[in-house]
Amino acid sequence: MALIIGGMAALSAGTVLFVSTYANIQNTTELLNTSAEMIIDTIEENVIDLTAPIEKLAKALKKGAETGDIDLANIEFLNAYFAGVSATVPYLTDLGVVYPDGSYLFITQTFSPDGPVFTPTVEPPTAGAVHYIQEVKNKESFFWNEPFFNDGRTHISVAVSIQKGGDYLGTVIVSSTVHHFSEVVGELNAKYGVTGFILYGDDHVLAHPKILELAPTDLSSASPLHSVSTLGDPVIAQMLNVSPEFHGRDDTFDGFVVETEQGEQLILTSTMESFGSVPWVVGQYSPLSDWSGQWSRLSDSVLVGLGLVAVSVLAALLLAKRVAAPIRRSTEGAMEISQLNLDQIGNLPPSRVSELNQQAIAFNRMLVGLRWFETYLPRALVRQLVKTGNTAIVQPREVELTVMFADIQGFTASSETMSPKDTAEMLNRHFEILNRCIEQEGGTLDKYIGDAVLAFWGAPEEQADHAERACRAALAIRRSLSNAGIDYGVKIALHTGPLIVGNIGAVDRINYTVIGDTVNTCARIEALAGSLPSDELTRIMVSEATAGLLGRSFDLTHVGDFQVKGRSGPVTVYQL
Repeated sequence: MALIIGGMAALSAGTVLFVSTYANIQNTTELLNTSAEMIIDTIEENVIDLTAPIEKLAKALKKGAETGDIDLANIEFLNAYFAGVSATVPYLTDLGVVYPDGSYLFITQTFSPDGPVFTPTVEPPTAGAVHYIQEVKNKESFFWNEPFFNDGRTHISVAVSIQKGGDYLGTVIVSSTVHHFSEVVGELNAKYGVTGFILYGDDHVLAHPKILELAPTDLSSASPLHSVSTLGDPVIAQMLNVSPEFHGRDDTFDGFVVETEQGEQLILTSTMESFGSVPWVVGQYSPLSDWSGQWSRLSDSVLVGLGLVAVSVLAALLLAKRVAAPIRRSTEGAMEISQLNLDQIGNLPPSRVSELNQQAIAFNRMLVGLRWFETYLPRALVRQLVKTGNTAIVQPREVELTVMFADIQGFTASSETMSPKDTAEMLNRHFEILNRCIEQEGGTLDKYIGDAVLAFWGAPEEQADHAERACRAALAIRRSLSNAGIDYGVKIALHTGPLIVGNIGAVDRINYTVIGDTVNTCARIEALAGSLPSDELTRIMVSEATAGLLGRSFDLTHVGDFQVKGRSGPVTVYQL
């Protein structure tokens, strides 16, 4: 018996060590890969956050000019308009209009001790401007220009040509500078301890912390960007002469390792091709030792594991006779668990052997948890029940909650043109974004109803600020959907009122859910949202009951009073 148990212990411990080591290798690789993707994603998101307002202003001017709301020849209005937009987006440095005759207007933002100054300048027609018009006048959508040097600064700009009734009105140009981009990537060092950069093609630098230290004397209209050699960064210079040593999942990034006087450096890069004909290469580098430390800890853990295997085998041989009976009872219990016969399993008795006693305690606690899990859903609620032992939190009770309904506008029609696989992938991605935002604000996800989500705040945990939590979650959903590039409309409704919350259902099938008129009213408001005017792709409608519980930090716009089904009086609705 002792030899059998010792052999089994050796085999089990060895197997556990092998599996855990393999899992740790996989987990370490996954962790490093995830960390790398997170840093690259951060840089790309920063770039998108910088470029989006530039594109948005160009599109707004195009729309206004085409509808006649904006006169491109009204310099005073354009100057005031640009000043207003720049108040919220201060890194917008220039607004330009190239007119059909080749003349052009530039409004430049500079900074003085008294604040920003906006100076308009009108230049007469030039051959270069006329040539530019011929190239871009027939482009239907916005486009990114090549970087250009003007007035001591290198500009990164987007342009859009404007037509009205078949007549060409001009081309609007909105720009920022490489200095603003360099300031943003420079923040990566404080946040992650890495050096960020953006290359324009293979040999020019669009953004780098060192650019802030370089004088523009070497730049000109013919050479608006610093070259890699001028920048003087040996890490990037070496990277351009070697091939990637590895790639991220789905080729999301490339990895390089180069040797410098400060030691080996790990470089991660990703290519963005949506800003003109020349790709932008965003990336970062940091000492390789910052990444290899986790592998050193993993090797140490393997050595410790081998020592523990030897100790466990020796202990098994010495304690074979004393552990045989408890192991048999534990094995019999495990067999019953595999059959889900939880009612037929008794608790393991205590043991004078510490390890066996701990095993019995852990087994008994596991059994209690499984019995809870068999009865209650969702799992988060079961964990709380096991942890606290307080069953009162799931008993049906009436409490004031804030409810959220969210669904995709026009989903039924759009899904008819999609395959089942595409539909499922779209919904999974959509629900992943919504679930993350709801959970971050402490909300409880009740259920999915087709493409809709029902969630609530204020239970099972009491939340005095449940209305504000729900609104913050809705705003987070809007931001997350926008950052993810979602192009479909989403309707979100929030309503506060009394509800019955708790376990509802049959004895053998119980749901922790909410019922009551508050849910119905919220659903009516959500259905109403699709017919209300809004400039937002994600519309957030808030009832008067919810609005009354919000602080001044929330920006609400009164939409109106509406008669909805199931309510005798009108419902006052606000837009968030």
